[in-house]
Amino acid sequence: MNSEFSVTYMSGPLDGKTLSFDQPEPGKDMTLRIGRREQCEIQLPFDSQASRLHARLIVKLQLVTASESVPEPVVLAFFLEDAQSRNGTFVERDRDPIRSRTSLRPGVLFRIGRTWLRVDDPVSL
Repeated sequence: MNSEFSVTYMSGPLDGKTLSFDQPEPGKDMTLRIGRREQCEIQLPFDSQASRLHARLIVKLQLVTASESVPEPVVLAFFLEDAQSRNGTFVERDRDPIRSRTSLRPGVLFRIGRTWLRVDDPVSL
């Protein structure tokens, strides 16, 4: 089974653009870098309030308890962490920046610099 997830720009010049990524293997982590650098998987070169490496989106495909109908069930989990950015990383409308690795549900908006982003519900192919 081949699956992917996506991140959508929710503001700025790329508003509505979606980036797709392959899901990691079960039990493995994937880290997507977010910032102004060309090396970042999620780039914000237009946002002067974003640091070169601003934050990381960690993606885990975790095995969960099996049942008769689903012998090897997995859950895709997302976590957001600030990379010691100058202006902080924010989730939803919280006025305080995140201080540590924070769980992120699909559909929840988060802000890097002036740019709002959203992790979308995963799609099975």
